[in-house]
Amino acid sequence: MYITSQVLVFIGLIIDLTGRCLKNKKNLLFFNITASLFFVASYIFLNSWLGAMANGLNLIKNCFYIYFDKNSKNYKYYILTMFVIIAVFCGSLFVFWKSVLDLFLLASLVILCVGFAFKKILIARITLILNSSIWLVYNFSLKGYVNMICNLSGIVIALSAIIIYDCIPYFKRKQKYEVIG
Repeated sequence: MYITSQVLVFIGLIIDLTGRCLKNKKNLLFFNITASLFFVASYIFLNSWLGAMANGLNLIKNCFYIYFDKNSKNYKYYILTMFVIIAVFCGSLFVFWKSVLDLFLLASLVILCVGFAFKKILIARITLILNSSIWLVYNFSLKGYVNMICNLSGIVIALSAIIIYDCIPYFKRKQKYEVIG
């Protein structure tokens, strides 16, 4: 079971890291949805029902967010979705509680719900860094070492994407205006 969970998380890792390299939020969300399928299965094999639930709810949330972004829905739709996702997870937390570390998953879900509701991809990438940091601690407690490598890789890729897509263009624009002005 453990080996199977690590293989599944590795496949999810490749898919998730590919999505983090992409330039727009829709593609990032799509790859995150696909990777979440593998993450759910991995946590089931690790007997972490809350880990599976958090990833499953993240998958559902991302499907709604893609729909909302595509149809230019206002913030009320995002808030309602956040409330429902967090409420469902709190119910699951009550049923499957094991330790205080389970609260890390709640924090992760709240961060993802709020961060991905924004239109800017930069905020989504910062959200992914925070989320991966939280999951790093949780996966360490489960001895999910491939999962931890996934989290560390995700942090590096998200930071690289911020530098490539946000910082470098910002400094180029700033430099261009300093030369003109």
